[in-house]
Amino acid sequence: MQRFVIYAICAAALYGLTNVIIEQKFSKYNTLTLMITYIPVILILAIAAYGLTRTTDPSFALPQGQDLWLLLAVGILFFAADYLFVGAYTNGGDLLTITTITLLFPVFAYMFKYTASFLIPGMVCALPNILQVSGYVLAATGVWLVVKGGVTS
Repeated sequence: MQRFVIYAICAAALYGLTNVIIEQKFSKYNTLTLMITYIPVILILAIAAYGLTRTTDPSFALPQGQDLWLLLAVGILFFAADYLFVGAYTNGGDLLTITTITLLFPVFAYMFKYTASFLIPGMVCALPNILQVSGYVLAATGVWLVVKGGVTS
């Protein structure tokens, strides 16, 4: 099995675990309070891992110039995404509904990838094929069904 598949499966499992913990133990807290607590842990671990694994490999060089600014913008996007995602729990969302909505991730990602190919130099993207579009429609339908099923009157 390829490394990226293992990484993606492990990430999905870890995100699943964090979702359960946030829903069960931390949904009564303020979103920013939670983020202020866990983001420094991420920063410390990232710096430590970078220091331990740093090599002469060129991929370990920090981005510079326009790439650095783009990466800083990605940091802002991560902050906003985390704020909204954790906020979904702290504003009364439940595990099934929130995690099912994340099935739309590939739909949004592909839309942004296609759009970014026009806006950001060096990014390329082809239109999705019929099987991908069908999958996106099915994912959106699945999300709609779960959200409708979770609404109590």
